[in-house]
Amino acid sequence: MAEQQPEVKIRILKKKGGHAAAHGGAWKVAYADLVTAMMAFFLLMWLLNSADKNTKAGIAGMFQDANFFNSERGKEILANHGKGILPGGRGMAPGPDGDGGTDSTAESPGAAEAELKAMEATAEAIEKAFQQDELLQAFQDQISMDFTDEGLRIQIQDKAAQVLFDSGSATLKSYTLSILKEIAKELGKLPNRVVIGGHTDAAQYSNKAYTNWELSAERANAARRVMESAAGGLRPGQVRRVTGYADTIPLEGKDPKDPQNRRISIIVVSAASEAAETKHQKAKPRDKQESKAETHPADSRG
Repeated sequence: MAEQQPEVKIRILKKKGGHAAAHGGAWKVAYADLVTAMMAFFLLMWLLNSADKNTKAGIAGMFQDANFFNSERGKEILANHGKGILPGGRGMAPGPDGDGGTDSTAESPGAAEAELKAMEATAEAIEKAFQQDELLQAFQDQISMDFTDEGLRIQIQDKAAQVLFDSGSATLKSYTLSILKEIAKELGKLPNRVVIGGHTDAAQYSNKAYTNWELSAERANAARRVMESAAGGLRPGQVRRVTGYADTIPLEGKDPKDPQNRRISIIVVSAASEAAETKHQKAKPRDKQESKAETHPADSRG
């Protein structure tokens, strides 16, 4: 007789749906959309707050007229202020490490010509500012501007009757502050980096612990601080280098002890010059054989 198998009963339990089951995950999607929208809104507010009045005028004009940037006013704003909405923005100009653009931009004849025109316009704006300001008119003959292989060079020179610093120190005269701030306002509009140099005459200190090297470097750095702190002046990071030259580069045709050799030089570096300098400064890979020799274990002999 066959053994009787026990009967197997299957019991099905039904779980009642909770609160989460009624909504599923839809609330997460809605919340994510809300957070994204809020972040975009606050980012927009921050960007608009960071923009200057010319950039805001361009944005407003674009909303009022789709062809605003084809008008004369729109073209002027785009040409002079179209380098980016944020302070210090470079637009498509190459950065110090090659970011924000490509080498082809710097090497493009069209880009180089546009850059040159922008520098020439800046030089004209500085010259005009000194002509219109009653205080600065007296210092026009102490400002010289020319173009070198590096870019636009602006030099502020001493005169026997009107010196830029207190004698033998890096303390700026009050009118020197005004000169530097006015120049900084125009240079801050350019995407280019600047190099600031300090120069002295050949008169030497009796104290050998403090020389023209220290004096020229401190004066250049004092000029940098003023130009960066000026309202609408140089942007953070716009200064590429500050150098003290002492009396090693006297003005052409001037006696080394001539007061005019005491000066501050400001060079607006062209994109091509900066790219070439950055490329030159990049470390070259050392010879494999030299590298291999350096990895040998140290000699164990004492």
